[in-house]
Amino acid sequence: MRIVKIQISNFRCVQNATLFPQKHNVFLGPNNVGKTAVLEALNLLLNPEITIASQAIDENDFWKRNYIAKTPVSPVATPSAPQESTVGELAPAATETEVEAENDYPPIRVEAVLAGLTKEDEDVFSETLVPWKDDTREVIESTPEGVDPFANAKPAIRVVFEGWYDPDEDDFTYVTYFLTSAGVSREDCSKFTKVQKRHIGFLIYRDFRALTRPITLEPTTLFGRLLSSQEVVPKNFEDALKQLDGSLDPMTQESEFVSLLNAYKAECERFLSLSFGNTSAFSFEVTDRTRSELKHVSQLYVRDDVSLPLQKMGAGTRSLALLSILTLIMRRRGRGILALEEPETFLFPHAQRRVIDECLGLADQTFITTHSPYVLERMPVEAVGRIERLEGGTINWKQISATNIKQINLFSKRLRHGFCEALLGRGVVVVEGDSDRWWLNGASRLLHGATWDGKLLEALELRGIAVVSADTNGDVEKTAQFFCDAGLKVVNVVDLDKNATLVAALCGLPCPTIFFPEKGLEKVLAEGLSVELVRRILAEAPYCKTPLLSASDAAALTDAEARDKLCEMLTFNKGSASMHEWIISQLPAKDVPKRLMEVIGMVSGFIAGEMDFGSLSVC
Repeated sequence: MRIVKIQISNFRCVQNATLFPQKHNVFLGPNNVGKTAVLEALNLLLNPEITIASQAIDENDFWKRNYIAKTPVSPVATPSAPQESTVGELAPAATETEVEAENDYPPIRVEAVLAGLTKEDEDVFSETLVPWKDDTREVIESTPEGVDPFANAKPAIRVVFEGWYDPDEDDFTYVTYFLTSAGVSREDCSKFTKVQKRHIGFLIYRDFRALTRPITLEPTTLFGRLLSSQEVVPKNFEDALKQLDGSLDPMTQESEFVSLLNAYKAECERFLSLSFGNTSAFSFEVTDRTRSELKHVSQLYVRDDVSLPLQKMGAGTRSLALLSILTLIMRRRGRGILALEEPETFLFPHAQRRVIDECLGLADQTFITTHSPYVLERMPVEAVGRIERLEGGTINWKQISATNIKQINLFSKRLRHGFCEALLGRGVVVVEGDSDRWWLNGASRLLHGATWDGKLLEALELRGIAVVSADTNGDVEKTAQFFCDAGLKVVNVVDLDKNATLVAALCGLPCPTIFFPEKGLEKVLAEGLSVELVRRILAEAPYCKTPLLSASDAAALTDAEARDKLCEMLTFNKGSASMHEWIISQLPAKDVPKRLMEVIGMVSGFIAGEMDFGSLSVC
């Protein structure tokens, strides 16, 4: 069973959203764009442990705090005596006021359609099934008389969460229900119960909220979910409570403590009788000796040389301990829908990969938000998409196109070589080779804080701009199209190419391309670096694949000869990362070639939305 459609309205930063999830789903995007809101909306709808008593929603969960509808009312003008006015001044216009609209309390609404039901699922939800069509991605609301609505459709369930402000109670309430026909009011629908939610098996991991909490036996906690999923009930509470009886007596043996306790008892007895016929005493006990209190204070310990409750151990240990509860529940159930909010937090890269692999193998469906390339690289390409929030609160999830097999092969081939990091950022610069990538990143770091065209420059990596290298100019086109499809801002930076077809293809992309007027980066560097540094490189550059000149031979070259020699040397050392990094380390910020500064300024300005390319020498 998995979710095939989600609709959210009036919830947090989401005024309206419609998503069509896959088996596995990754939500990428900048902070506060709505990724967490989607997971939290699913949690409101599907988590069986959310109850009215848990204060599921409050004022801040409504989009723009829109929980009481307001109706504008214009005041009615009444005749009055003429008043003197000053020439040239206008009398203030009547303004509209807002009054609370009668019986109009806009709800938070989360609706989901779940398909892929097994025979067991159909038996559990037999009274509430609806027909779902995969090709049109819709529920069949009605068919002509005599036509079976399920004949060309799959059985599914449609469930809804609605939460609203109740003025009579001056509080917020909610209901979850099955919607079998569009337009039916919630009062006339069958309730979506806790038992039915448990059958679906929705689980959510939010480590930043749970890491500091102890793992207890309370039914609403994750460990409580593990117990209920296996129908395991802790027993022998009465025996445990008897053992706790008097367990704090050693604390009360100190004479001054006993004296003060007895004095307090005597003071109380001045006003009321605490015992009848028998001698009594005050004592302290562990908890109020009830099952619920014992479940609350029972904490999971790790017994070792130094025994500690789990929440006092390292953050990575706590994070994995919580994730392990979720994977064990799914392993025992053999099914489940799993939502993971930034599962990479506090985990080493190898642990991130292991956790994601386990979850993908166990869950019927996953929803993941992440900022980690190690998590992202384990996900199938069709799972990945960027969340964007439009003006007015509409949320879109733009998935990476899976229609172009060349782009998919490109993604899969190079995923571990920077694609994941690029997908997590604000924008991408696509360059022809590794040398271009090293120099754009290195020069942008050197220029951090400098000014170009009246704008303050920042390092590309600090702006969330990744530089990705392709193999050839022809590969730049496919790579750029891939990132455009992913919803990122893209700029290509390539050598001026004489192939008119290739130039036309690059200029036909939905992103700008900057062509170096010089014949390649090597020419840019050879002409733009100071001649003093050029001579040093020719004589001193480490990790060079070609023979170096002696210091005297380098000094004997004319400036033009030295620059030509450097261009030749760089061409033969395109793949020598260590040599290029050494050159960058010797370069003062003031001597960064002007052409590189221009490119970095243009790229930064375009991706930040501060400028366009209309007046620049690009296509």
